[in-house]
Amino acid sequence: MIAYDFTGRHAVSTGAGGGMGEAITLAMLDAGAPVTAIDVKPRPASLAAYDDRLTFAQGDLTDAGFVEQTINAAGRERGGIELAVDGGLLMRM
Repeated sequence: MIAYDFTGRHAVSTGAGGGMGEAITLAMLDAGAPVTAIDVKPRPASLAAYDDRLTFAQGDLTDAGFVEQTINAAGRERGGIELAVDGGLLMRM
């Protein structure tokens, strides 16, 4: 098994409200990263133990104003963003 150390490396994770996005968010938190997690769904209970390093923003990623506000606040709160994961699939048809 490969072990990662993301201590102090601010990550942003979308789709963190469930499924793969939630699993990836948990893995980054377990590896020490402070994480800004975003999803249209509510924060899952599995993330509650990480409140010291987790900021969860519930909203729609297709709303540019929400995204700008969330990312700007994340940068101010947790520092520059070094890691990004798109665990939420965005599709426009």
